[in-house]
Amino acid sequence: MRRLIECVGCKTAAGLFHRIGRRIGARIDRWKTAARVCHPTPTLRMSHNPQRGFTLVELVMVIALAGAVAVMISSALSRPLEGFVAQSRRAELVDLAAGALNRMARDIRLAVPNSVRLNAGANAIEMFNVLDAGRYQPNRVGGDGLIFTPGTAAGCTANFVAVPAPGQGECSAFQVLAPSVAVAGARWLVVYNTGAETGGVATPGANVWATSGAGAAHVISPDGSSFAASAMAGSKTLLSMTPPGGSFSFAFASPQRRFYLSDQIVGYRCDVTGNQLIRFSRTARSPAFAGPSAAAEAVQATHVTACSMTYQAGSSRRAGLVTLRLQLTLEGESIELFQQVHVDNAP
Repeated sequence: MRRLIECVGCKTAAGLFHRIGRRIGARIDRWKTAARVCHPTPTLRMSHNPQRGFTLVELVMVIALAGAVAVMISSALSRPLEGFVAQSRRAELVDLAAGALNRMARDIRLAVPNSVRLNAGANAIEMFNVLDAGRYQPNRVGGDGLIFTPGTAAGCTANFVAVPAPGQGECSAFQVLAPSVAVAGARWLVVYNTGAETGGVATPGANVWATSGAGAAHVISPDGSSFAASAMAGSKTLLSMTPPGGSFSFAFASPQRRFYLSDQIVGYRCDVTGNQLIRFSRTARSPAFAGPSAAAEAVQATHVTACSMTYQAGSSRRAGLVTLRLQLTLEGESIELFQQVHVDNAP
C-alpha cells in the first residue's frame, strides 16, 4: 500500500513537472516567434539590375584627370586667345582712326583753294566748304572779272535775252558754263583766292579769312549776299548775286575763270582731355581762328590720346599738303595713323 502511494505520488510529480516544462517551452517558443517578427534576420538577395554605380575613389580620379586636361588645354590656348583679343582691339582702333582721317581728308579736298588754316596749337583745322563750282563768263565788256551792280547796262554781258532793251545785259549776274548750279544754302562766292598773308595775318582783299571795308574789292563776296540761278539756252545757267551793299566787284579775275560757292566753314579739333576728335561747322567767318560752336559739333573718334596737324601752303610748282597724325589708345593698346592730303590750291 505504501509503495502504491509512493508510486502514485511519483507519477503525479512527474506529470506536474512535465506540464510545467511544456508550458515554459511553449512560452519560450512564443518569445522567439515575437523576436523574429520584431527583428527579422537580414537575408542577402542577388540584384538582377544591370546598372552599376561607381565608387568615391573613381569619382575623385575622374575629377583630377578632367582638371589636368583643362589646365593643359587652357595653357595651350591662352596665348592664341590673348593674341586674338589684342588683334581685335587693334583692328577696332585702326578702323575708328581710319574712318576719322578719311572724313577729314574728304573735307580738306572739298575745301575752297587756299582756305585751309590751323590754330596756334596745331591741334585744330578749318576751311571753307565748297558747295558747288564751275567756270564763268565775264559779265563786263572788255574784262575778265566779275562786277555786280543793280540794273542793266550796255556794258554788262550777263544776259542778252531777257533784257528790257536790245544790247543791254544784267549787271548783277553772270553766265555759268554748266546746265545747273546748286545755290541752295550758298553764303559766299569766291573767285581767285590767293590766300595771301602778311606776317602770318590774312591780307585784306586777297584772303577769304580777311575782312575789308564796305564796297572794297575782295576775293569773297560780302556776308549776307543772296544767290539765284536760272537756266539759259545752250546748256548755260544765269547766276545772280545780290550783295547787301548793292554793288561789289571781285579783286582779281581768275585766269581759268573758275568760281566757288561755299555754304559753311568746317573744321576739326582734337580734345585730348576728353579723348575725342570733334568735327564742327559754323556760318560766320572771322579773321582769327574762331573754332567750333557747341551747337554744331559731332564726335568723329573716341579714345584719342594725341594728334597733330601741319599745313604746307602750295606754290606754283606743287600743291598744298596737310599732314595728319592721330593716336588712339584702348586698354593699354595704342595705334598711331599717319595720313597726308594733297590740297588743290589752284585758285
